[in-house]
Amino acid sequence: MISVLIPTKGRPHLLREALASLLRQTFPHFEALVVDDGDGEGLEAVASWEDPRFRAFPNPGRGQVEARQKALEMAQGEVVLFLDDDDLLLDPAYLYRVQRALDRKEAVVYGEGVLLLPGEEVPFRPGEVGEGLLKDNLLLASGTALRKKTLLDLGGLDPAMGDYWDWDLWLRAYRVGLPFRYLKGRNLGVRVHGTNQSYGARREERAFYLERLRAKHGLGPLVLKDHLSLALAALSAAGG
Repeated sequence: MISVLIPTKGRPHLLREALASLLRQTFPHFEALVVDDGDGEGLEAVASWEDPRFRAFPNPGRGQVEARQKALEMAQGEVVLFLDDDDLLLDPAYLYRVQRALDRKEAVVYGEGVLLLPGEEVPFRPGEVGEGLLKDNLLLASGTALRKKTLLDLGGLDPAMGDYWDWDLWLRAYRVGLPFRYLKGRNLGVRVHGTNQSYGARREERAFYLERLRAKHGLGPLVLKDHLSLALAALSAAGG
């Protein structure tokens, strides 16, 4: 079974769309663990589905990393997959492909997707993982999966990394030689909008956590970027 970990705060309409994308999956053996970091709107949204595969909990801590930790604690599946509350699984076979990849070998499974801007889509194609991971966070958190035991053996999630909890995890996996399995295609939809924490806003706070990540992993100088800037740079390098 795949446990989908979804933190949420204050946008139940988008959470419902994320959950609806799970219901369109051809692989039925999943659970969605929603942890509400806000005023309980996410709890109400989950209850409205009346689907036993959807479970919701209040965040016992504070912040999105702690919310994911709570979801991980409650997860019953052998595999965990991250999904932000405003993102979507677009390929109906995506969970099946993830499960098949992890049935074969221990790995971090990640996918291509599209960044959803108002009125347009920007393709996000991270490519195969290599040394570029030491300079940029090349993986989309949403849609990335690994076995629960693997995640716990790596040390779980580190709240001290803030915005870069995901990059920190990928770096730990890379450093111990864990394989990365790349799933191509229009798998994931990642929204870019005004309330999205990863794009544009909170630059000082993000820079603080980026420096903390750099120091933890002994990396060289890092430039503050987001997935949109990485996608646009890749398009420019490819000639459009």
